[in-house]
Amino acid sequence: MLSVQAESTQTAQPNPNGYRPQAATDAVNQLFSPVRIETDLNGLIDEIRRRKDKADFETHRSGISCMILLAHSMELVEEAEIDQVVVAGWEATYRLYQAVVAKVMDHLNQESMSIAGIDSVHSDFEPMNFEMQQSQSEGVFLVLGVYPRFSQFSLLDMDRELAKAVAGCLSWTIFNGGIGMSVDDLSENWMMMGDELDALKDGLETQGHLSNGELAEFFLENDVYPFPEITDDQEYLEERIGYLKSILTNNCKSMFGELPEIGEIRRMLAGWRKANKVLFGNPWVKFIRETIKVWKWIEKSGLKASECRISPCDNSHGDVYLDYGHVIGFGFDWEESVVSDVYNDMAQAGENPEGIIRLNPLACSEVGERLNLLAKSRGLIRLAEVINADLEAQSET
Repeated sequence: MLSVQAESTQTAQPNPNGYRPQAATDAVNQLFSPVRIETDLNGLIDEIRRRKDKADFETHRSGISCMILLAHSMELVEEAEIDQVVVAGWEATYRLYQAVVAKVMDHLNQESMSIAGIDSVHSDFEPMNFEMQQSQSEGVFLVLGVYPRFSQFSLLDMDRELAKAVAGCLSWTIFNGGIGMSVDDLSENWMMMGDELDALKDGLETQGHLSNGELAEFFLENDVYPFPEITDDQEYLEERIGYLKSILTNNCKSMFGELPEIGEIRRMLAGWRKANKVLFGNPWVKFIRETIKVWKWIEKSGLKASECRISPCDNSHGDVYLDYGHVIGFGFDWEESVVSDVYNDMAQAGENPEGIIRLNPLACSEVGERLNLLAKSRGLIRLAEVINADLEAQSET
């Protein structure tokens, strides 16, 4: 029942028709005044969260255990702390799981940042992220993801021996870390571009005497795949052929030949120390030495190159390989255009670079080492970016 307060001395008097506006106003105010709720909303929300957490814990019990063991293998949580939460019950265990996920993520990102220095430039270097997932058919696994990034280095005008060593370190880092690919490999592997380059190479073997315009005409008239599926405009194809030729003739292999392995780069470094103080004093030597440190760490850990690769996602868990998340360029004019086309295609398709690492209690130590290698590799690329940016800034002054 609506309750109206008694009339005060200041209450408006009724008009000749008996209408008293103040009384109506008081009634409306009473009707829309705040409702008093006896239930403790904070307690209700806490209970809802608790039930949700318990359901998550029960559903992902094995995955939660693996994550805690992974953090322990990476020395991010003590065995005594694990024993305490197991005795305390599921809530304490679940809270520890949430804490170790954050600890692992922070540890890996700190590992990446520390190689070049936390306060170094390029603060836009995106952190790596991962998510634990679990299913009855596939077990427990981590889905790793990185934000697409293109790192182009100015190696073409450097001393050729030094540039070759730096390019070798960059290629070794992205391959063994499983974090990226060279722009040369990108051009050969991305959708139709690889087919275009193969078709052009085959065409040049028999029709190399033709001009770009004549080649375009030849490809279209003879229905040479994939060119007719891309365009029927001969003028556009002529321009495209010129672009593809620049990729075939100006790339890392044509510039540097076969890149040296880390063992050979170590010998080169030792030679500079003795006989070439100018090269040994170059800022790029720091990157080479840090790469050698990671190489030694791999040798000591026992991880082999084939074991260090991140498994590609399948149709259920990702769109493109994690390798596509970081592309390495060496300074050729065509590189940025290729990477831009690929990343635009990925963005339009809503695709993200992702990879999978399988988790089980017996392999947590190996998984931890793989994650550390991934972080170290990303740190090496960041260091290379910092050195390259500093040298470019010095050349402009």
